[in-house]
Amino acid sequence: FQLGLFENPFVDEAGAAALFDTATQRGLARRIGQQSIVLLKNEANLLPLAKSLGSVAVIGPNAGVSRNLVGDYTYICHVETLIEAREKDNAFGAAIAKDIEIVEDFVPIDSVVEAIRLAVSSGTTVHFAQGCDVNSDRRDGFAAAVDAAKQADVAIVVVGDKSGLTDDCTSGEARDRADLDLPGVQQQLVEAVVATGTPTVVVLVNGRPLSINWIAEHVPAIVEAWLPGEEGGGAIADVLFGAVNPGGKLPMTFPRSVGQVPIYYGHKPSGGRSHWKTTYVDLSNEPLFPFGFGLSYTTFELSDLRLDRQSAEAGQTVAVQVDVTNTGALAGDEVVQFYVRNAAASVTRPLKELAGFRRVHLMPGERRTVTLDLAVNQLAFLDRDMRWVVEPGQVRVMAGTSSVDLPLAAGFEITGDVAEVGRQRVFASRCE
Repeated sequence: FQLGLFENPFVDEAGAAALFDTATQRGLARRIGQQSIVLLKNEANLLPLAKSLGSVAVIGPNAGVSRNLVGDYTYICHVETLIEAREKDNAFGAAIAKDIEIVEDFVPIDSVVEAIRLAVSSGTTVHFAQGCDVNSDRRDGFAAAVDAAKQADVAIVVVGDKSGLTDDCTSGEARDRADLDLPGVQQQLVEAVVATGTPTVVVLVNGRPLSINWIAEHVPAIVEAWLPGEEGGGAIADVLFGAVNPGGKLPMTFPRSVGQVPIYYGHKPSGGRSHWKTTYVDLSNEPLFPFGFGLSYTTFELSDLRLDRQSAEAGQTVAVQVDVTNTGALAGDEVVQFYVRNAAASVTRPLKELAGFRRVHLMPGERRTVTLDLAVNQLAFLDRDMRWVVEPGQVRVMAGTSSVDLPLAAGFEITGDVAEVGRQRVFASRCE
């Protein structure tokens, strides 16, 4: 819907065939994969990589396996589930999966290493080594991975999860984990590659936030690709080699340790985050990467936060505007984010709540204005009598590029009496 491909649901058979042909589907999947990728770190502007590099090492358990690019509710994962049930003599599997087998080429998917080979120049040598499995203690592939890294100008290490429902999967339905570190010996593989001295990029293919403290400290570039789907390999290569400028933002907080969970930006003022010692004994209480965070190959600046009114009542709106400028040398996307805080409510409210956001594409030097029509009724909450109400008081409005990078702030006052909004609740305000 965001890409405008489904604006008219009433199409004839020819139109439907054109809309849902293979090329259109793959193009849409590629675009979605590109837009969801998040650049977490890019020290010394290591990325994007030049397509004319002399040699590249592509390493890791998720580098050469296209199967691991898809999530647990895809066709191939459910076939695996049925086969596992059959092999375990599960009644469900025996009844349904009698003749089912895995078809490796059920849909053509380029792995990350295959997509990189297509992206680089004909004069670039691509060395590949798996290094290790997703969730195994075996290190017999480390030597080949180290050798590949030593031969390359840059090493790209693709690590993370295998999503699915079978016992060998590390992410997906019924595949809960007791910690959030990389499974198996994947971090040790990254450490071995980094120790070669070859500039290293880590690409995460995963279904949940990971506590990657060592990688965040020692690896110069980190790309979060999630489970990017059948066009995910190409989308990752597009970002790594600059065909696409990443503009994705984290939809969840990355903790430093599983001991911080639950960790989220919208917590109440207390909850162990405001005690007089401020942090854990052995760890910061700040996230590794906060909600809404994501870098770009260009730079942006927000300025001139302004409100069209200083007071409003329940049922009214406040227009919140901010200017965003591309201050870098490349075209790119920024996600402008608006947060609110109602500190004067009769019950405790979060320190900040996301009120609206807008992804904006800007050419170098271009400036645009983003407007949030903030509905006062969006600030409704359950009072002590469990009624959805809007109460009079001061509201703080913040604008920025993540839940912690909020350089601009302004305020307005909700006036009038306490108003029970009921069915007049607003869940999202328009942001243009």
